[in-house]
Amino acid sequence: MRPGCEMENCNGHRACIPRCKSSVPTELDSVGLCVYHFTWSVEEACAEMHRQVALRKATAERRAEIATYVSQSSFLLARITSNLCLSDDLKRRILCTFLSLMNLKENLERTPLGNASDRGIAAPELIPTSAVGADWLKPESRASLPIPV
Repeated sequence: MRPGCEMENCNGHRACIPRCKSSVPTELDSVGLCVYHFTWSVEEACAEMHRQVALRKATAERRAEIATYVSQSSFLLARITSNLCLSDDLKRRILCTFLSLMNLKENLERTPLGNASDRGIAAPELIPTSAVGADWLKPESRASLPIPV
C-alpha cells in the first residue's frame, strides 16, 4: 500500500487507480480518486495553473476556469476533512493542498490580466523604479535632513 493511502472508517466502494489499495470515499465519487491521489492531482494542477498565471498565458476565460477549480477543490477538501477520520499523513497532505490552492488564488488575484506583449508595453511591475524621487537628487532638498551617525 502506498504511504498515506490508508484511511480509517472509509466507506468507499470502489478502487482508486490501478495498484492503489485505497478506496474512493463518497465525498470524492465525482473525481474517482482516493484522498491521497486527489490531493496529489490538485497540487499538480495548481503548479501548472500557477505557471500559466505567472507567465501571463492565462486568458480571462482560463482565469475564470482556474478560479472555479480552486473553489470546487477547496470545497471538496473541506467536505473530506469534516466527514472522514484521516491519518496524520493525510491531514498534512490536505493542509499542504489547501495552501497550494490559497497561493494559487492569491496569485490569480494579484497578477494582472493579459500578456505584457499584448498590451504593447513592458510589465510595469517588473520595471525597477527608483526608491527616491527626482528631487531627492538635488542637494538643496536634502539640506534639512539630519545626517545619520
